[in-house]
Amino acid sequence: MKPAAIKKFDLLYLGSVAVSLLGVLLVFDTMVEISNDELAAQGIAPMGQGLLIAGLAFWIFIALALWFLVSKLRIEFVKYVLALFAAYGVYAAAMGSGGEAPMVSVIISWISTIMTVGAVYFLFTPEAKAWFAQKRGSGD
Repeated sequence: MKPAAIKKFDLLYLGSVAVSLLGVLLVFDTMVEISNDELAAQGIAPMGQGLLIAGLAFWIFIALALWFLVSKLRIEFVKYVLALFAAYGVYAAAMGSGGEAPMVSVIISWISTIMTVGAVYFLFTPEAKAWFAQKRGSGD
């Protein structure tokens, strides 16, 4: 059975993915316009919507794959990868706070980032360390 720390990781991490997805959906049209404008400025045909959907699908796949590797397969090394991504998320949220991004996007970005940092914290607790040390499939 999963310890409380891993259950909290699951809730916070998957919640942060859901919050991020919600944030993208709320400003999707704006992001498509910005992307199309940038592509047009470079002389490339507008295809912002397709690029954003492909990028979003790729991001969701990576996020869920990392969660699966940690939560289901107990691959401890992945928690360090998540910690690096969380640190980059803090940096990106801080840099995005002063730009032209809509305020709703900035707020949702910070909420998601804080949830991710909280989730990663639970991977480094003694309870989680002991869980990672157990063999996969033993009581899970």
